[in-house]
Amino acid sequence: MIALASPARTPEGREELKIIVATLITMTAVGSVLAQTAATTAGNQKVRYIIGLDNMKANDSGQLTLQDGVLRFATGKAETKVPISSIDDIFLGAETTQSGGKTGRVVKTAAMAAPFESGKALTILMRTKVDILTVAFHDPDGAVHGSIFALPKGQGETMRTQLIQAGAHASPAAKELSERSKP
Repeated sequence: MIALASPARTPEGREELKIIVATLITMTAVGSVLAQTAATTAGNQKVRYIIGLDNMKANDSGQLTLQDGVLRFATGKAETKVPISSIDDIFLGAETTQSGGKTGRVVKTAAMAAPFESGKALTILMRTKVDILTVAFHDPDGAVHGSIFALPKGQGETMRTQLIQAGAHASPAAKELSERSKP
């Protein structure tokens, strides 16, 4: 029987083996989290409410729809309606956020537990870009309000266009202004 020298039997070899195992564990966790996130995102276009509506909790997720002259945001527990005719302006922006919810908690826990600071890669992979939709409107008494929503990337411009087509007032978008100012 021939005995081969195993790198795991030396102190340097053990450190290399630990790094390899840590990397494999991290990659496995990333793969499963990304698979879960992709499955959730593909079938569900929920909007995250940030602030500005009555009877809603900050960071609730729900559906933002246009129906019968009303912008409607509904969660499983509550709903709020804003008449489109009361919308004074619509603003768009973009932001990079870190995923939350159950998947986000799992990733953050795995990142803290990952050896040799390999967990930093997990938190970087969980960042996503979203469109920020801000709707300024007035109530029947004339008081001015504003609501902010985080939409999946690419959905903000579509929602803004639909609101304008439905009769909402809006300032020209930055893209429209830059096209107008070209000689």
